[in-house]
Amino acid sequence: MIHSSSPKLWGKRLREFALRSNHAHYIESGENCKNDCAQVLPVLYFSAMNAPDYIIPDRDVRTFYPLRDFLRAPPISVVEKYIDALTAPGDLVIDPFGTTPNVARAALALGRRAIIVEANPLWAWLSRAMASLPSEAEINAVLVRLGDTIKDDAALRTHINQLYTTTCAACGKSTPADYFVRVRDGGIIQRHYTCAHCGETRDDPATEDDLKRAAAFDAHGLHYHMAFERVVPADNFFSQRIEKMLDVYTPRNLYALVTLTQKIDSLFRVERERNILLVLLLHLLDRGTSFYSSLDATAQLTTHKQFVEFNLWREIEIAAHALGHAARQSIPLTKSVNEVIDATEPRAFIGHGRANASRLASKIPHNSAALVISAPPTRRVAVWALSYFWGAWILGRTTVQSLVPFLDSKKDAPWEWRWYTDTLNDAMNAIANLLRADAHAAFVFNESWQLVIENILLAASGAHLGLESFLFQPRVGDSARREFDDIRGDYRITFTQTADRRPPTADANSLDEQIRSSSLAAASEILAHRGEALAYSWVHHAAWTRIAREGLIDQVVALQAKTPPGRFIHNAVVAGLSEGYAHDFDHYETPTQFLWFRRSKELSPPLIDRVDDAVRTLSFRGAERREIASSEFEISREVYSERSESARNDIEDAIYRQFPGDLTPEAGLVELCAQAYTSQDPSAKSQAVEMLRHLGEKLGYVANTQWQMAESRWQIADSGNESAIRYPPSAITSFDVAWQSGGELAHGFVWRTRAEFADLIRIHIAPARGYIVVPESIVALMQEKLRRLPHMAETFYEVGWNFVRVPFVEKLLEQETIESHALIYITGLVPPLMEHKAQLELFDKA
Repeated sequence: MIHSSSPKLWGKRLREFALRSNHAHYIESGENCKNDCAQVLPVLYFSAMNAPDYIIPDRDVRTFYPLRDFLRAPPISVVEKYIDALTAPGDLVIDPFGTTPNVARAALALGRRAIIVEANPLWAWLSRAMASLPSEAEINAVLVRLGDTIKDDAALRTHINQLYTTTCAACGKSTPADYFVRVRDGGIIQRHYTCAHCGETRDDPATEDDLKRAAAFDAHGLHYHMAFERVVPADNFFSQRIEKMLDVYTPRNLYALVTLTQKIDSLFRVERERNILLVLLLHLLDRGTSFYSSLDATAQLTTHKQFVEFNLWREIEIAAHALGHAARQSIPLTKSVNEVIDATEPRAFIGHGRANASRLASKIPHNSAALVISAPPTRRVAVWALSYFWGAWILGRTTVQSLVPFLDSKKDAPWEWRWYTDTLNDAMNAIANLLRADAHAAFVFNESWQLVIENILLAASGAHLGLESFLFQPRVGDSARREFDDIRGDYRITFTQTADRRPPTADANSLDEQIRSSSLAAASEILAHRGEALAYSWVHHAAWTRIAREGLIDQVVALQAKTPPGRFIHNAVVAGLSEGYAHDFDHYETPTQFLWFRRSKELSPPLIDRVDDAVRTLSFRGAERREIASSEFEISREVYSERSESARNDIEDAIYRQFPGDLTPEAGLVELCAQAYTSQDPSAKSQAVEMLRHLGEKLGYVANTQWQMAESRWQIADSGNESAIRYPPSAITSFDVAWQSGGELAHGFVWRTRAEFADLIRIHIAPARGYIVVPESIVALMQEKLRRLPHMAETFYEVGWNFVRVPFVEKLLEQETIESHALIYITGLVPPLMEHKAQLELFDKA
């Protein structure tokens, strides 16, 4: 049933729905269709579609896709949810930065039409190729044919494999290595291989023979010059940049790439077969670089001290196998955009790299799209330059001629940001023209730069697109090191059409003051709302989204001041947030993190405690059933401990709906909380109590269990009337184990099955020492709470509390003699006993 508060808005869509379902003479009362089909039509209540205000996580199965580390694309699992929520069957969905066919696949599966365009010819070609992959059997057959071709009296697969020959340290026979580890200014230092003769898999230091074989390839020989001529632009423009790109390949890998390319060019002319091999070759052009610092590392465009040199025949075999498994049903693509526009059934078009959003907007009717969904383009000029290099190699120089300007080494960081800003501005204006009045533009991506977020919000404002929802989700544990540092996270940002911008109603000074004030208020609100210390990205985003919703970005853009709008707003936001230190803002700083927090006024309970409570409630519901998001399910401890993927996803989805907007939990936090309560042993407490009692006696204390506290004897710590930090009252009335000396308490131990510590801050136990005894299952969650609640953690330690982990108590008890001070070695969530030196000192005699 479609819901709307504006029947006029949905009148056209309702008529289209009726026509598509052969009920041309629909009525709104729920009576029988007047086409005499005897079907009763539903009563339709209409309401404007709203974008999800909670995070929809990426649940795509990671499958093979060439250049994955360099491409931005919204995950298909997220795209499906947005298309389903924001469009109706038959609607048009557009991806203006379509580096993959994800949007087309999702749209067609849900009965929508789709247009995918991408200005980069290589990425557009790759998107089309991956949309129409042949079967696994056909992929394997083409690779076998390539491997069977002859090179120097041997099969090509043998020839390429022999380039990477090493000697097995076990049997002494020659065998191809899987990869070598090389140092930048030296030779090979390590080799990894599975011997083709004895079957041993080994990692061994490189041999003299390995060094000699690698040195036998001429760094600037024939194959280097063949590669250079293949990719250098006409008239040798930017030849020095091309030479630098060639230098990211070892001479051996460059030889292998040129040899494979020659065979593909000369023997595979049928487009279907050729495309398979070119997709695989593109992958080798990536894997053959020195961008990989380790086997499992992602590609980084930097100079590594050491890098992996892969056996490229092994890589192409692995890639072909993965490509076959990744092959989905081919998407039927139209030859033109107009075929999609005119279609009355789901159809999809993927461009050829000759059109961007602006050009698309000039080709199709305005107000055609129900949804534009994409990931914004990468801003890194180096990636665009590499795409020219790889595109010229794969598709020919003419096809990627539009990318030649990115080879210009004079295009520095300021130029990069200017170009990126102009690109976003043009795209957003085009998107605004493409959208219907009731439509949405959604951007789904991962980013680490706050400046990119600022540019997106500025470009949207300039195109009269209003911010509807803004969701940010970093990974749990990620921290900023300095005051204004960025942290990487997933973003879900949605815009809708707005009215035309009004003339500015304030001068520059007034706008500056308004932005400062709004930024400070937004930061104060999110710090209070989440109840935790936060990295700067959180308060930055809160400030920018607040001023966007208040129309202040529109006002600055319309002002047309000398200072660029982005710089004007950025400076005002930073100034406003910095003013917070004169009010109630404070910070916590260590060598590994810098966090912002508030000292006064009321704070909500820490978000991690609220998420912890909610996850625990869901995980332990047992037979009790509960309705969540209109679907009933039960999640028991047993179900979750079996690690059912659907059970985990159900819990995660329920939590994300419960904590929307700026309460979005970090990625991994739900899993961390759930893991804390799925593997606890009911007998663990009694075992821990007995070990601690025994340890106390061995250390010379009088050890008692269930030792009652006399509350009047303890100083109750107070956080002060002006502090925002409120410590909950402690419910404990006794220590599970108490060690006494001279009739006085020396050490007290409290067993906890929950990751809670803040309530004990009110019990000032010093000069005695108190300890929370934690099961291993909650250690990681407790560590995360201490990290994100540093002000509470400091006070917890100051009033005499710490932690003890049972395995280290057990380890200490194994020793024949224990020194009286040995307790310090097992104190803390990361006790000294975990350190190698302490282990040697304590247990070398064991």
